[in-house]
Amino acid sequence: MKIKSRKQLLAAMISFLGGSNGSLEAVAETHSAGFEIEEIVVTAQKRAQSLQEVPISETVLDSDDLKNSRIESGTEIARQAPNLQVSLLGNEMQPKFSMRGVSTKEFNLNGISPTGVFVDEVYIGASYLGGAQIYDIERVEVLRGPQGTLFGKNTTAGAINFISKKPIYEKDGYITGGFGSNDFWELKGAGELPIIEDTLSARLAFNMGSSDGYIENQNPDGRDLSNIDRESFRLTLGYQNGDGVEANLRLFRTESNPRAIGAINDGLLPGGVNSVGVNPRVNPYTGERLASDETATDRSGDIEVVGSGGYLTADIDLGFATLTSISSYIEGEFSNLVDADGTINNILHLDFGAEHREISQDIRLSSNTDGNVTWIAGLYYFRDSVDIDTTFHVMEEFGGPVLGQSYRQTRTSYAIYLDGTYELTESITFYGGIRYTEDEGVLEDFQVTPIVPRQSDKVRYDDGEPTGRIGIRKHFGNDSMVYAQFAYGYRSSAINGGALSPSEVTVADPEKIEAFEIGYKSQWFDRRLTLNSSVFHYDFTDQQFLNLVNIGNQQLLNAGSSTITGLEVELTAHVSENLSFNAGFGLLDSEYDKLELNGVDLSGNELIEAPRRSANIAGNYTIVTDNNGEFIFHMDANYIGSQYFHATNSPEFTGDSSWDVGARIAYRSSSNKFEVSLYGKNLTDNDEIVGVETEVTTQTRFATVPFPRRFGIDVTVNF
Repeated sequence: MKIKSRKQLLAAMISFLGGSNGSLEAVAETHSAGFEIEEIVVTAQKRAQSLQEVPISETVLDSDDLKNSRIESGTEIARQAPNLQVSLLGNEMQPKFSMRGVSTKEFNLNGISPTGVFVDEVYIGASYLGGAQIYDIERVEVLRGPQGTLFGKNTTAGAINFISKKPIYEKDGYITGGFGSNDFWELKGAGELPIIEDTLSARLAFNMGSSDGYIENQNPDGRDLSNIDRESFRLTLGYQNGDGVEANLRLFRTESNPRAIGAINDGLLPGGVNSVGVNPRVNPYTGERLASDETATDRSGDIEVVGSGGYLTADIDLGFATLTSISSYIEGEFSNLVDADGTINNILHLDFGAEHREISQDIRLSSNTDGNVTWIAGLYYFRDSVDIDTTFHVMEEFGGPVLGQSYRQTRTSYAIYLDGTYELTESITFYGGIRYTEDEGVLEDFQVTPIVPRQSDKVRYDDGEPTGRIGIRKHFGNDSMVYAQFAYGYRSSAINGGALSPSEVTVADPEKIEAFEIGYKSQWFDRRLTLNSSVFHYDFTDQQFLNLVNIGNQQLLNAGSSTITGLEVELTAHVSENLSFNAGFGLLDSEYDKLELNGVDLSGNELIEAPRRSANIAGNYTIVTDNNGEFIFHMDANYIGSQYFHATNSPEFTGDSSWDVGARIAYRSSSNKFEVSLYGKNLTDNDEIVGVETEVTTQTRFATVPFPRRFGIDVTVNF
């Protein structure tokens, strides 16, 4: 079929996605104003811009998207973002992101992710605070590809920015209450009260929820796993003087006290048994095989996460430029009592504990003047320290040792950056940026009781690395744009936090990515359809890799080199005034060019957590009643192709492809004073593994699965 027009091309695309030509005709032929796609304003380049003007592959989820899809934590945003995966080995507050196949095997509490997590532009260094709770959020921006110029180090994969709602200087508020499966209940909302009219306002938001465990523990003395227990509060004080000064002070506290996600543990020895001859998938009380929503453990994996702090964002209009300052202080505590063997025996129990403190300061100038040049220049400082205290119960039931590991790690980072654009013609713009970062890290006071006394020596690293990007974009009329760019990113050195002897306290070198990307952004039919896409190629070197040899030998090393090539396509369409949908599709082709673990050459294998295909689709249909109320019907689906969780690509560490489907039906009153909804999550009851780890000493595979199918109802009152 020859495609001669945009209309025919759109017909082909929607037909491919399962749409009807009749619906397409409605989009193509209806040119009256009234239901075009609203402009999406983002801050991916540290200034307010239209998403369609930004040369970055980016998914944006606004508050309606989050509400309709019932996305309640950062771990769930992958359901609506192609080429973004999340694996879990603890709870929803401790996600491990993989973006475009760039991930990490490391799960130590002093580790860092190649995907930078930000809340209101504040970098979150503690991994267990990286699954931000979703409440009173304006939008979430998922930026794919190295973001080393404006977001800094440790964004080799990309960045995720959670942006909370600011005060609007008016009385405003809402409260949502609900209940659902497994005695789930939640209460969340926000309220704003102006203190000085149009000058000073306070907004308080909160989120609380609890449920029984979704994974049934067959041990009569144990408790069910995979429950929900969370609460968070955020107070935002907003100030503006009407003369170019705006400031927002956010103070927060978050707490989560669930039991661990129920694990599917398998023995790796013949017959599915572990090192003491027990099959973890057999019910020890009945002899029957355990289902995926059942376990039998002597521990419930109690988890405690506490985070608190504040950050101040201030903007001052200087005329020629805007001065922005972002200052933050965050502290947190984490504990997790892990049953690593997954049986009623005390074969391997791990007590993880950490205390974390971090401060940061970002100060920058952004040009305001008209002309063919724009620029941003800034300075950045970050410092964090973490105190680790871990206890290893190794074969304690059989007289094995109990080892206590502790140390302190401090990281300091300084950076200077410059980013800008030059408009050569009305349609052609060059852009680029450079950032220089100096990173220092120190691990001290290492000891393992009772076998290794406190060490006086310190393990250090000192890195200095430029990162940046350079590109060109060309506009074709007002509704389409093509960009091509090269970006370079790096993740700073890391120290092996899982060491149990001084010789294992080693430093992995920085990992680096050279990224080439071509993107296309467009809007058609009076902006009723948006089509964005990008193709990319990565040369990935010195990937930091955690290699578990046994309980007494954990290695943090660099994994040679790899290449990744991929594609993303995202589409949003308003088919009619009452019907809209969006879809995304991702492709990945990844390969380790050079990798050797335990003397085995793994070159040619696919990267971990890099499924070849991923896709998402969501749709909304609205029916207006006679009294001008609205029924809103929503459905979304997310597809993840098969993926490997270990570089050996062996079957026991492979997750099969799966679908996750959700739906929501809501009624909204004509006055918008209240809304009631029914929803279902994981309607396919998907139980495919979302995280896998190996424990060599006990010969156990530790795998986690999603929350099972569940339903709920909630009511929102606006005031």
